[in-house]
Amino acid sequence: MADTLYKLLIGIMVFFFSVNTVYMIVLLLSIYELQKSRKLRFTFDLDQAFKFRLLPPVSILLPAYNEEKTIVESVRSLLFVRYPEYEILIINDGSKDQTLQILIDAFGLIKTDYVFRRSVETADVRGIYTSKENSRIVVIDKENGGKADALNAGINVSRYPYFCAVDADTILGEDALTKLIIPFINDPERTVAVGGVVKSANGAAIQMGRLLKEKLVYNIIVILQSIEYARAFFMGRLGLAAANSLLIISGAFGLFRKEDVLKVNGYKAGSLGEDMMLVVKLHKLKRQERKKYRITFVSDTVCWTEIPSSLRVLSKQRVRWQMGLLESLFENANMICNPRYGIIGLFAFPFYILTEIVPPFVEIAGYCILGAGIAFHLLPLSLVYRFLLITWAYSLMHNVVALVMEYYGIGTTLKFHHFLIKLFVSLSESLFYRQLNLFYKLKALFKFFTAEREWGSMERKGFSR
Repeated sequence: MADTLYKLLIGIMVFFFSVNTVYMIVLLLSIYELQKSRKLRFTFDLDQAFKFRLLPPVSILLPAYNEEKTIVESVRSLLFVRYPEYEILIINDGSKDQTLQILIDAFGLIKTDYVFRRSVETADVRGIYTSKENSRIVVIDKENGGKADALNAGINVSRYPYFCAVDADTILGEDALTKLIIPFINDPERTVAVGGVVKSANGAAIQMGRLLKEKLVYNIIVILQSIEYARAFFMGRLGLAAANSLLIISGAFGLFRKEDVLKVNGYKAGSLGEDMMLVVKLHKLKRQERKKYRITFVSDTVCWTEIPSSLRVLSKQRVRWQMGLLESLFENANMICNPRYGIIGLFAFPFYILTEIVPPFVEIAGYCILGAGIAFHLLPLSLVYRFLLITWAYSLMHNVVALVMEYYGIGTTLKFHHFLIKLFVSLSESLFYRQLNLFYKLKALFKFFTAEREWGSMERKGFSR
């Protein structure tokens, strides 16, 4: 029995070593891409781009459902965006709170006879409002249909060839959109979509829609999420984008060519992972068209968003995220390991399966083996300690690298002791936060296969002022 447990534990260690080896390859790609982007950022003169009108017009889509606490700050942040020509389309998706009335009062909205083409089917539009105070602002009031449906309504009404999808609880940096459009300027024929970095706005000093100063919130859940975000964007998406294997562009901050999105009939209505579903559809479209293309990521442009500060809200968010991932994988199962889809089928899909779907089951098996080995004295404690120490060391190394890359990628107003606090808090990640995420993933798996699929509300506290 002891020999069997020992072999099983060694097998689990080999699995995690293999997964971490793949992560290391992606990390090296991320470092390479970060260095390349830092060199390229100085070759693009934004002032000249503005002077000679090199930047194409962009429609910013902001879907909103019960966002009365943050909607005004979010819209105001978009008014401060440094970009020559853009429009802001706020889509009120049948909110039950005062979202629409607050927008009417804040921006002097009037209902108009706005003519648009219904290129994608959506829930009924009840009215379209324009602002007397700012001609950039258009508000679409529609029946509730979900976030994907709201974005599709925004695409229908939008006037420009590119659209940027942002969340209603998001604050954009002044140059965020200008930096996000650069891949389209440098490679207009091949670039299909571009994603940017998302950071926590919890506790930040925000005035009139502008983030003045990043602050560290002394909430262990928020700190661990901020580290997790740094890993996801700088150790994951940046490297995957370098290999043109990016399957997710965050729904909070992404820029798309509208022509290509309309070819795939927009976002999938009712989807829990509408952002990933759209990106996968775009990959599939371009592979079928047999055209060279890029779906990429910009590491030096950031948006700020309110992230969960309680376990109850975190649970709803993570379960929905995992269900969205499962939905995308299962609905596109024909792409997995299919050479017809190149690196997407042979690497990107297997990568997400091996790093997101399989590990929870392997980790549970590991906990059971360790528990049984300790309880029945079947495993030497030295082996258990080594296993836990290796896991802990890997986690700490990843966190250090992610935070350093985040700093060099976009910088921060936090002090060095805040960085140390983050690292200190990260030591607790393996003690409870990993287990929490494990539970959320298993809960999502159960709900996914029992067809209990609901969006789940994200409760807002509102931005600090």
